[in-house]
Amino acid sequence: MEPVTVGQKVLKPAVGLINRLHYPQKFALISVCFLLPLGLAIFLLLSEIQGQIQFAQLEQQGLAYLGPLQQLQQTVLMQPLTSLGPNHWRSPADQLALAQERWGKKLATAMDYGDLEQGLSPVEDGKLEKSEQILQAIATLRTKVGNQSNLILDPDLDSYYLMEALLLKLPQLQTDLAQLGTIIAAHSGKGLSPVEESQLLVIKAQLAQLKTSLVKNLGVAFTHNAGQQLQPRVINSLNGLTTALEELEQSLTGVITGQIKLNDAQLNQQSQWGLLNSLHFWQVLSPELDQLLSQRIQNFQQRQWLLSTFVLATLAIAVYLFWGFYASVMATIASLSSAAEKMVAGSQTKAVELQTQDEMAEVVHAFNTVADALCRLTEKLQDENLRLEAEIDITRKLQQMLMPSEQELAAVAGLEIAGFMESATEVGGDYYDVLQTNGQVRISIGDVTGHDLESSLVMIMAQTALRTLLEHGVTDPVKLLSAMNRTIYENTRRMGSSKNMTLSVLQYEAGLIRLSGQHEEVLIIRSNGETEQIDTFELGFPLGLEQDISAFVTEREINLNSGDLAVLYTDGITEAMNSQRQFYGIERLQTVLCQHRRQTPEEIRHQAIADLRNFLGDQPAEDDVTLLILKQK
Repeated sequence: MEPVTVGQKVLKPAVGLINRLHYPQKFALISVCFLLPLGLAIFLLLSEIQGQIQFAQLEQQGLAYLGPLQQLQQTVLMQPLTSLGPNHWRSPADQLALAQERWGKKLATAMDYGDLEQGLSPVEDGKLEKSEQILQAIATLRTKVGNQSNLILDPDLDSYYLMEALLLKLPQLQTDLAQLGTIIAAHSGKGLSPVEESQLLVIKAQLAQLKTSLVKNLGVAFTHNAGQQLQPRVINSLNGLTTALEELEQSLTGVITGQIKLNDAQLNQQSQWGLLNSLHFWQVLSPELDQLLSQRIQNFQQRQWLLSTFVLATLAIAVYLFWGFYASVMATIASLSSAAEKMVAGSQTKAVELQTQDEMAEVVHAFNTVADALCRLTEKLQDENLRLEAEIDITRKLQQMLMPSEQELAAVAGLEIAGFMESATEVGGDYYDVLQTNGQVRISIGDVTGHDLESSLVMIMAQTALRTLLEHGVTDPVKLLSAMNRTIYENTRRMGSSKNMTLSVLQYEAGLIRLSGQHEEVLIIRSNGETEQIDTFELGFPLGLEQDISAFVTEREINLNSGDLAVLYTDGITEAMNSQRQFYGIERLQTVLCQHRRQTPEEIRHQAIADLRNFLGDQPAEDDVTLLILKQK
């Protein structure tokens, strides 16, 4: 009898257990001993990665909440709330309400948002509360969002300093610049008072400190940006802001030393320019921070995927080795394959059931899990389609909201105006607007190529740019159309779009129309029945095709007498085709207008649109239809 070694004594219990088990049981026991600690380690690792993903996702939600909040602050800073109508601040307020509805509960902002919403509500005299109170409420809500969304705890230096600029530095800079503008506006025109001098000293010091801090901290962010893509994308905007602040600081020094007057136009312009640069820089940094957070989330998700893939691959190998012990597995696989083909064809929706208690039951369970996941994925895709339809509906409603109201049209002195716009699809690229400022009326009509979602975005972009330029006193047609062209040109290039648009702008005052910009012909229907066709081809150039169109823009004057009509339209009317492929044509439109010239613009519009629909019959319009009728009182 051979002697028993120490090793044999130690292994005897294990050998006895293994000898009593079948091979599947042996592998199962050994697998459990390995998989339990491995599974725990993987679970902890995946939980840690998932926690990092949720951390960054909460930051993204906070950044998304700050977007409409910044838009609301921009509206308040650019013009006092007491002089703003609901249409000016309603859009950012509505966007903020949507953000509150979506993320407010998670960010615990209900109370602070309620204070801000109450401040935006009209008081007894019909006006809103003071801008300072609204700005304070915005600052309080911004702080709450920053604290609750982990933005203030961001672990990476590049994203942290972007967050600091968006959450702290730029809002304070904008507030200081707006305060400077208020001081300049309130200045009596006399010498600098001690209070004003003290205020200017404080603002100058704060601007210098904020500028220095921004440059220094963003320099750290540039250095620690892994892809080294951050600096090239934001450096021009940063340089523009610092240059504007440096020029403003020099002017403030001149004011304090008495070399420049506080009400000097250049100082006010520099203050406004600095504010615009800071607002623009916020808009530049926000998507950069969002991209950094998205990249971080993507990296964590890739780690999750690699780890999961490795684990699943390892398990697949183990399963494969188990399958090697069973010759009958092919029959089961055939059954599963048949069931899979039926599921792909859509003829089988029930789970596969096998009357077996062996290892293949786990395979069947995995198959059924995948099939259930595919069903859920199909439902999710259907939900995504519904969401896309909802977004298109929102864009269509936004287009309708941007159209001038009947009250705005009725308020135009000297003209009776009636407008009509109908898109060929859910959203369109046609556009018209009527804006009355300082006793002058500016009427615009345009047509973006195509009539899809991109066209509607370019149309909204054009409406916003035109209104912004006019509100800031840009009335010269060359400067106005050139600035709009640059905006649309740069934005469509950024979008990767080839969209462009025709646009005519009419400046009306006391029966005189100054027409500029290239669009369809303007029809003049005189009260005595005479007609004129004003060609706009030589008055401008399509917007978005070339970077500079200033050399093409000219102006033409048109006099309107009492009862005369000026009619603007898009080619969706004149190029409309019926079922016989015949064009409606400008002559037919001109005839209808002349026949009904003595009626009101609303009646003329009704007659013209009715004639167009009668011409089309059952044939749907293939392009957007816009008609604007102006009648001299």
